[in-house]
Amino acid sequence: MWKIIFASILFIVGIFEIVLALHGGLREVLMQSSPVRSKRAEPVVILLAGISALVMGIGILLYELVL
Repeated sequence: MWKIIFASILFIVGIFEIVLALHGGLREVLMQSSPVRSKRAEPVVILLAGISALVMGIGILLYELVL
């Protein structure tokens, strides 16, 4: 049961991060209070973090099927 909850949280975080990376206006509004900012790498880093969270969620759900 905990795996499903954790995977669901990772899916939600991953989808949010991908939307944040692709939507510039929303990203700017949410990142205004960020203490560390890099304009050049910000969207790419957020997109990679979102993809990573989605892959981790899928991996957690499919772990028992593979082994």
